[in-house]
Amino acid sequence: MVGSKMTDSGAGSTRSSSSDGLETCLENQQELLEGSLRLVFTAYDQAAAAGMGTPVVILLDCEDPIGADIARSWLGEEAVDVAIEQIASEQSTPDARTTVFAHGFAWDACQQEIPSVFPYLAQVFAQPPPRDGFLAISVTSGGASVFTVPWDAREQN
Repeated sequence: MVGSKMTDSGAGSTRSSSSDGLETCLENQQELLEGSLRLVFTAYDQAAAAGMGTPVVILLDCEDPIGADIARSWLGEEAVDVAIEQIASEQSTPDARTTVFAHGFAWDACQQEIPSVFPYLAQVFAQPPPRDGFLAISVTSGGASVFTVPWDAREQN
């Protein structure tokens, strides 16, 4: 991204135990977020319009085991399966892109719920929300990371 940089908000992890594997997972989580900024800003805008003062956007890779479990619990089995099939039929090459879903949630709800699902993200919600952007949680590669999405990242989409 030119002019903007996603900043890691200090927490992220996966099931991988090697440092190389962890680094790759963190890179995948950041790439998913950067590649989905238009969707992330749309989810943020919808949450803000619904009256959430400080939305946090959760971005799910619906083809990742953890992301799929969360998406299926929110949207239902059939909706996720249909979306995955649709994306697969549109791909010109295998693994060209993944099926993603983004939704904004209130900061207070995330403070309570996120640490129970991803305990390693608890430290992020023990601090006040960022002022230079908003938080987005990217779930892929077997785990999740939290990033601050800067306000000026919208201009580049």
